[in-house]
Amino acid sequence: MINKIWSIAKQNAKEGLYYRFDLLLYIFNFMIEITVYIFIWLAIYNNGDQILNMSFEEVTTYYILVISLSPIINWGINEMMGESIREGEILRELLNPISYFNYYFGIRIGELIESAIVGILTFIICSLLFGILLPAGMTNFLLFVMVIVLAVVIVYFFELIIGMTAFYTNSIWGVEIFKRAILSIFSGMIAPIGLFPEFLQKIANILPFKDCIYTPISIYFGELNNLEIVQVLFKQCIWIFVFYIIAKVLFNKAIKNITVNGG
Repeated sequence: MINKIWSIAKQNAKEGLYYRFDLLLYIFNFMIEITVYIFIWLAIYNNGDQILNMSFEEVTTYYILVISLSPIINWGINEMMGESIREGEILRELLNPISYFNYYFGIRIGELIESAIVGILTFIICSLLFGILLPAGMTNFLLFVMVIVLAVVIVYFFELIIGMTAFYTNSIWGVEIFKRAILSIFSGMIAPIGLFPEFLQKIANILPFKDCIYTPISIYFGELNNLEIVQVLFKQCIWIFVFYIIAKVLFNKAIKNITVNGG
């Protein structure tokens, strides 16, 4: 099974990396985003203001990390799933010698390879241009990576749920916009969670999306103790299980409808 997933992942990654000019455009676009963020906060700090007791160097590092990590959670399989369901390709996918979930997990891994390359190159270039703060320690960096890996799994199952709405609607465009908005707001991509109103912070603390961007960066800076990190990892595992169950229930229900309608 692992070999089949990896084979699908490699094929999808090769297809994505073939269009190198597109990758360069992605990196260029991300560099512009980071530059805009940095100049906005530079103006704020030059005015004598400060956010969350963060130095300007910390804010710069925060947004370089945010934009570098954004492809990992913003890119996704839900659009591909929606098109497959709408065009009837799902019938062929269901006959594959690999489960539907594992098939799309392989595609997601391939896309992750592409997004990781874009993110790492963006991080390196922007680090050289603007400078960054290094992780609080090697342990912090390893835990930072671990939390991101679990975040990828969380987002994958969330994307499955979003993609499966195509079984019940002609277009998932609106649902995809909703997904992007939820991830952007509650992951800390737009602004650090600490700047949110208290009621939004409470919602962010419950949902798993904060642990996709904001939490790993907090670990990178050494702002969480060991107990808090363990709680984060436990919370991520719980949400992976919850999203898996929801995706499985929706899938099984949809497949029954396909069977009934198909005879």
